[in-house]
Amino acid sequence: IDQKKFNEFLDTLEPEIAEGLRTDLVYLDHELLRMFIKRDHEAAFHQNRYRLFQIYYIVLAALATLFGSMMGLAINSNPGLVAWLAFGETLIALLTTYVATLGSRQPPLQRWIESRRRAEFLRREYFRYLVNLPPYDQVRGYTREMLLSRRAADINRGGNPSNTSEAK
Repeated sequence: IDQKKFNEFLDTLEPEIAEGLRTDLVYLDHELLRMFIKRDHEAAFHQNRYRLFQIYYIVLAALATLFGSMMGLAINSNPGLVAWLAFGETLIALLTTYVATLGSRQPPLQRWIESRRRAEFLRREYFRYLVNLPPYDQVRGYTREMLLSRRAADINRGGNPSNTSEAK
């Protein structure tokens, strides 16, 4: 958001509401935004990693098909070439196994989905706090800030805080 336009918007509001929004934004930027940025970048990294693995699989499958087809054609026309083509196809199979093993140790799709889920939950919490929706509508001041901190930390660890009020 352009800071100048945002300040112009805040000037149109009642002073206590504008000051509350400014205070909330400063606290959100410090407490929640850093976690969101980290999770958002992590999700983008794993998304790109997932797509890269898919491209590897497509290219390796096309190469395996090409080498297999060339082997089929070479059996009658040039039998001496078959051994070299078979060796090439074996290398492609080994490379495919290596890529599959890398992908199964840290599955990029699962990590992408999990990081994106956490980032979106943190985004939801950001706007919930800013608009003063439950559970933040029941508490004020320090208790409200600690509630946000607790819920954001829970989301960042992979939890899903309930939508009900947690202030007791």
